[in-house]
Amino acid sequence: MPANSSDKLKQISGTELCNLFPKYHSKLDEYVRSAKTMDEQAFRSNFENDKGTLPLCFIQLTGIPINLYRSRLERKVGEKEDLTSPQTFSYVPLTSTNEHFPNLQRANFSGQSIFYGSLSPTTNFREMSEDVTAGEEVYMAKWNISPNANLMLYKVFPPKETFLNDKFQKIFELKKEECEAFGAFFQKLGDIMMSTGEGKAKYLVSALCANFVYNFPPMTLPDGSKIGHFDGILYPSTKMEDGSELNMAIKPECIDNFATLQYVVRGTVAEDLRSINYSDIGFCKDGKIHWYSPWIDHNDITPTKLFVWDTNNRLIDIEGGILFDKDHKEVSNPWAVFEYRKDQWASEYIRQFQSSLRGNYNLEELEEEHLPSATFSGHAILLEVDGWKLIRDENEFDISRIGFEFQVKSSFKRTQKPHGVKWI
Repeated sequence: MPANSSDKLKQISGTELCNLFPKYHSKLDEYVRSAKTMDEQAFRSNFENDKGTLPLCFIQLTGIPINLYRSRLERKVGEKEDLTSPQTFSYVPLTSTNEHFPNLQRANFSGQSIFYGSLSPTTNFREMSEDVTAGEEVYMAKWNISPNANLMLYKVFPPKETFLNDKFQKIFELKKEECEAFGAFFQKLGDIMMSTGEGKAKYLVSALCANFVYNFPPMTLPDGSKIGHFDGILYPSTKMEDGSELNMAIKPECIDNFATLQYVVRGTVAEDLRSINYSDIGFCKDGKIHWYSPWIDHNDITPTKLFVWDTNNRLIDIEGGILFDKDHKEVSNPWAVFEYRKDQWASEYIRQFQSSLRGNYNLEELEEEHLPSATFSGHAILLEVDGWKLIRDENEFDISRIGFEFQVKSSFKRTQKPHGVKWI
């Protein structure tokens, strides 16, 4: 557990840090070798209590509000999980953990709950699962971390970066050759924390290093500033080769004390695997998620234009003409065909084009009290006809199909749980 306020703060200098680097390199190499032959239990027993094997590299987000995005594939949400509870879209509840659950991951051992999130939603969809595919149903939650959190994070650099930021160099008064030693180590650490190898062993060393961070002892830096504890780890996404997009692994107590859920959306993963075609949205109020889904009322689908095609598949202008059925009876109200078949057609249309039946809303601007409606237009061929004719200007056309241009209005309505576009 993190050291408490009664622990003595250890003061450390840049020279002391540099003298420790041979040990840091040696221990990291030992962890990598051991992970190849040990199971998780043996690995933790041998190394979890090691002290002083990870050098400082930190960033403090003082007074800065942070937005984190966290996604879950719908197929991985349990039947008994409450979709109105913010916890369903947060870290695994501590009461639900056991020695095997959650699984060993990049920044946690088996049975250890950690909040994972991305600074960008475009990153987060690709972090959900190795086998995520376009079209899968997914939830994405946006969490806001208060600026009062003053997050203290351990910074992991992409393996290709071998520099440290100016502030860190200044604090420890590092020379060029000392920076190179730092850089070589953090390149090695970056390789470990961003491992994309196969098997459980790929996470043993990164989870160990993460736990060293979570339990880092308090210390005073040469410039007099103090580090009491770390809230988590800031590391590059393995899904982006250049390391330009960032993820965070945050301790649960930090989430409990400083994070609030803003909204959750439900939809399908887009073709680019970096966005979501959402249909439902949930707003968190008073500790519960209020879900809203798009609904289309019977009267919200209206025909606006009639089309007819002849037997040669040519679109025929009906203006000024008269339609006759196969019994040569005048079809005085062809619009009635639309109303007669509306229910059957609407259900099929909604199934096929559900993702397009929502407005192009900016999620950040949506408010529960003022959810907008959206209007869409489309075309439908509703009836294949036999023996119909159109007479216009003394010309006769054999008609094979009739169709309509129409408008659809969808509106958000409160629901018990998200279910996509519904037809009333």
